[in-house]
Amino acid sequence: MSGSKHRAGLIGCGRMSRFHIPALQATPRVELVALADPYGPALNERGEQFNVPAEHRYADFREMFAREHLDLVTICTQTPVHCPATLAAAEAGVRGIFCEKPIALDLVEADRMVDVCEARGAVLAINHWMRLAPAAREAATLVRRGVIGEPLAVRIHDKGGRPAGIALIELCTHFFDLVRTFAGDPAWVLGHLSVFDEGGVRAATAADVKPSLVAWPRDRDCGLVVGDRCAVTFGFHPHPAMGSRGLVATYHGFFQPPEKTWRSGIDILGMDGVLALNSAGDGRVELYLHRGPWATPGHFEPVVVGDAALPQWPQSLPLGRDQYHVPGMIAMLQALVHAVDTGEAHPSSGRDGRWALEMIMGVFESHARGALVTLPLADRRQPLERWVAAPAVLA
Repeated sequence: MSGSKHRAGLIGCGRMSRFHIPALQATPRVELVALADPYGPALNERGEQFNVPAEHRYADFREMFAREHLDLVTICTQTPVHCPATLAAAEAGVRGIFCEKPIALDLVEADRMVDVCEARGAVLAINHWMRLAPAAREAATLVRRGVIGEPLAVRIHDKGGRPAGIALIELCTHFFDLVRTFAGDPAWVLGHLSVFDEGGVRAATAADVKPSLVAWPRDRDCGLVVGDRCAVTFGFHPHPAMGSRGLVATYHGFFQPPEKTWRSGIDILGMDGVLALNSAGDGRVELYLHRGPWATPGHFEPVVVGDAALPQWPQSLPLGRDQYHVPGMIAMLQALVHAVDTGEAHPSSGRDGRWALEMIMGVFESHARGALVTLPLADRRQPLERWVAAPAVLA
């Protein structure tokens, strides 16, 4: 089995497919054989661009599964399709499923995806590629070695180029997931969301909840959202492997013009130092270390990760802008092939992807209730949908 090719298909020929397809074609022992998308022009454009014959292009992904006998599938559609496509893949016998983030629209869908894949023996991986970044792995090693002492807190900061309700789902899914690699599972969350109006900033109400494509039409469809700004605190269970007796993580989300956006990342604050993981905006994750207790102005030194690097891709493959997405996707696909071949867990599993969504839904639930809520949530339905339907129940 170690030398055989895995037949792969891709669902969703929109913007992200421009990176997923080259990643599939550059991953050893993976052969991209089919594409699916109901929008014919996009389907045929990608087919011609990446040499997938017309007879292997499908308007319906279910037909693709019925005819192609696939081993692997990449799902890079918008979020509403993640659940039905994943379920169809698992039920068709696909052994490895690589799904874009966030895992689903709500926890009902996420639970079903995880349960069905596990019951069918399919490996479900979610594209939280930062877990595999060399800098993130080195940071975890330094924390385990006690370089910064006992971890006390994590600060999460995003670039601020979206309203906070959108950023929670589209960007913070990466950083909430990354925090879990250092902190373990969250125990509770307290969140507050606010919106701009003529009088300044006020607390968001159920009347402010909107579909994401109404709230921010330039982005992808990620379901219901609310909030221009937010302030969030998570509390975590003890994580002995990282030397934590239970840290807290904070996130402050705010909307600002794109030309004023910040670098996104996380800071891990320990008793004896601070580690800063920053997204460089070109696919690299940079790591910095501050030695000793934190105090301004402080001094952060860059940490040289060494020879470790994300995989490269053949320069002959046709790539558009934002080429930096591709190496992380290749790393995720390599891990998926390994998991399928060996039965080992994927480093960014469906369960991990569900936890990231759990944290996001917890923020919405906490704001709607005006109270701290424990995690995991007992009610798996989308909190904003329930809040709009019955504002007095959650408020």
